[in-house]
Amino acid sequence: MSDWSAGYVSDIEYLPGFYREQGPAHLTLSCLINGIAPPSTANGFDYCELGCGHGTTVALFAAANPQGRFHAVDFHPAHIARARDAAEAAGLTNISFHEASFAEMAEGEGPDLPEFDFVTLHGVYSWVSPMNRGAIARFLAKKLKPGGLVYVSYNAMPGWAPMMPLQRLLYEYSGLVHQRSDVQVKAGLDFAEQLYKAGAKILGDEAMFGKLRGETKAKNSTEQSVYLAHEYLNGSWQPLYHVDVARELGEAKLTYAGSATLFENYPDLSLTPDQRAALDSIGVPSLRETFKDYCVGRPFRRDVFVRGARRISVAKRDAMLRDMAMAMIIPRADARTTIQVPLGEATLEAKHYEPIFDALAEGPRRIGDLMELPEIRRAGGNLSAVEIAGMLTGSSQAIPVPNPPETVTPLPGVLAHNRAAANELATSEGRKSTALAASIGGAGLHVSTMEALLYDGLGEGVPETLDALVAHAMRRLDAPENADDASRKAIADSMGWCMANSLPVWRKLGMIG
Repeated sequence: MSDWSAGYVSDIEYLPGFYREQGPAHLTLSCLINGIAPPSTANGFDYCELGCGHGTTVALFAAANPQGRFHAVDFHPAHIARARDAAEAAGLTNISFHEASFAEMAEGEGPDLPEFDFVTLHGVYSWVSPMNRGAIARFLAKKLKPGGLVYVSYNAMPGWAPMMPLQRLLYEYSGLVHQRSDVQVKAGLDFAEQLYKAGAKILGDEAMFGKLRGETKAKNSTEQSVYLAHEYLNGSWQPLYHVDVARELGEAKLTYAGSATLFENYPDLSLTPDQRAALDSIGVPSLRETFKDYCVGRPFRRDVFVRGARRISVAKRDAMLRDMAMAMIIPRADARTTIQVPLGEATLEAKHYEPIFDALAEGPRRIGDLMELPEIRRAGGNLSAVEIAGMLTGSSQAIPVPNPPETVTPLPGVLAHNRAAANELATSEGRKSTALAASIGGAGLHVSTMEALLYDGLGEGVPETLDALVAHAMRRLDAPENADDASRKAIADSMGWCMANSLPVWRKLGMIG
């Protein structure tokens, strides 16, 4: 570790990643679900990400929101250099990347920045020192507009408590290994597992060690080691209670508005009746939210705070939601009425949601129009705009679209961003996913390597036929021309699925020309 890192892992770069909860439209919906007026975005807005890493998330939002003005800050020069190169390759002109520390930002020694409608921090707050958290609060006090919104994610207590012994062991053991942080964390895991097998059951179980070591859907084994180093080896790592975060950000006049994990805003989906009754007796909101974590046990929080929260009436909230559109982000065949919520499994009313899925499969629709579908009116019941928006977005079946256009036209910035992102993944070694921007909803979607190869091929002018796109994929993958039939069939099956399922969704969202 070098002095400028202030105890943060800096000898290896953080992994690129896309986090949809940071999107302006998603955060707007979180506010509306909780009856709080969001920042207005119709005539442009100012957005800042603190601790942006490679800038993958904020660059996608810049491409998808050409009316926005974006700034992103990170203390690591390699991150900023990569982010600037990627933004230039994508032709983005509404985003600036800045190398600066939180202290420099707080004291006005960093770049000259405007006041912001949105400020987001993902994977930062519980990994930095109390001094840096104080600097963040001072920056927000100076640079967040009245009515502006902050997204802050962090490791949360008491849900993180079971993992704290392992983290401490990995951190202390890393000091005995004089190599890179990713090598240190793997050596620490080896030692921790040795202790576990010798009877130190407090360190976890075999399933947990397997999960920590293995590949995931989004990360290969090398990336997993980098992730674990950044997760566990920071000197100021400290899971936080919500009440402490609320008090710290309260110094910047911020009030908790709700969760960007949308299902957590619906008490009947996250708490039992007995739990709700017990918590109803707690009159201090920050304590009620903290005590809720004792019931839910969530180890990670995605909090939304507002500087000067303005309550709006139920009628106004519902009117704003009815004017918002929803855009389906999955094939119609994959739409489901059984969804996973904090309490377990919930079932949406098929008589309401099957007609909604049918309508959205044709293209984005305003929530008010969905509620007026003949099938919905005949079905009766108490379907509300706040339910439709929350259930479809929370279950990752649709995205919210404030200020919806009459028609979906691919944005030039979206197409340029997506071509660059798809090409980067298609030609990378070992990476397993990236994200592409949409021309509606100001958001984006994760895509797999094969989906990126499809997009890359079409962007390169490859004919839209299975044989041509399989040949393109095999060239990108450096597959031998005499690859065996089983390998070629596996690529063809995967590419065929992407053409039949992903491509129509992309076209409805204006993701591809």
